[in-house]
Amino acid sequence: MLTNVAVAYENDAYIAELVFPSFEVKKQTGKHFVYDQGRFRPNSNVRAQGSASNEVTLSLTTGTAYFAEDHALSQVVADEDVDNAITPTDPFVDATENLTDMHLVNKEIELATLLSDTGTMTQNITLSGTSQFSDYNNSDPIAVLETGKQTVHAAIHKNPNTLILGKQVWDKIKHHPAFLERVKYSQKGVISEDLLASLIGVDRVLIGGAGYTNSAEGQTETSSYIWGKNAILAYIAPSVKPKIMTLGLCYTWKKMIVERLRGSEEEDRKVTKVRVGDAYYDLKLVSASAGYLIKNAVA
Repeated sequence: MLTNVAVAYENDAYIAELVFPSFEVKKQTGKHFVYDQGRFRPNSNVRAQGSASNEVTLSLTTGTAYFAEDHALSQVVADEDVDNAITPTDPFVDATENLTDMHLVNKEIELATLLSDTGTMTQNITLSGTSQFSDYNNSDPIAVLETGKQTVHAAIHKNPNTLILGKQVWDKIKHHPAFLERVKYSQKGVISEDLLASLIGVDRVLIGGAGYTNSAEGQTETSSYIWGKNAILAYIAPSVKPKIMTLGLCYTWKKMIVERLRGSEEEDRKVTKVRVGDAYYDLKLVSASAGYLIKNAVA
């Protein structure tokens, strides 16, 4: 065995925590307040001499409750494996990385599934045939994205500041003539994430490049991209604060911890249990109006 190298799969960058920022809460369950848009309603503010000021109201309701469920996984490490470990393997490190990656994959899948559902993302369009961005001759991604931006702004009066692209969408859109035509004389005809962001008028472009294994254990391994062939325009608050407008939040009650457990049962089995858990969170859509889903953006 080589002692200075080992082959291990590593996922591309996870983006779930960038899309739904973590918001720490003191209780496992609760609700948030929702202000209406009454503050934007024009009211007469002219007061005649001797008259009372025009009295207005403030509407305050509550959103749907969050419930931060625990997310935990464990793996057994045998004493024999520890005693016989060869560099660069370390059974405890391997177990911790294995469990942590499983947590991250699950979280990424949960969020991607939520944001690719047209029932949840009520502002959406589904592309097909020649309208898909993979059709370089007929599609118009700039017009589609502009419609999405206008839709979000009309709903929340803020421009979306983030474009989320599945890796398969990014691989097509960065070569689309509609964008290359705009940069061919100034940027050597190469579209980067930052350049695409500036072209469409958002602060950042996030590429959902993480994948998951979709084959059953013991079968020939196959994989798929978690974020699929979708694109999402969203307003994501730059920072989390008490009063906020954003697409969604990750309500976090307790943060993930790593433990090594060894009780009487483990002593008898000559194993140590590695547990990665106490990750209490709930991925919650705060405002569907802050997002615009482009379903099946490419073929």
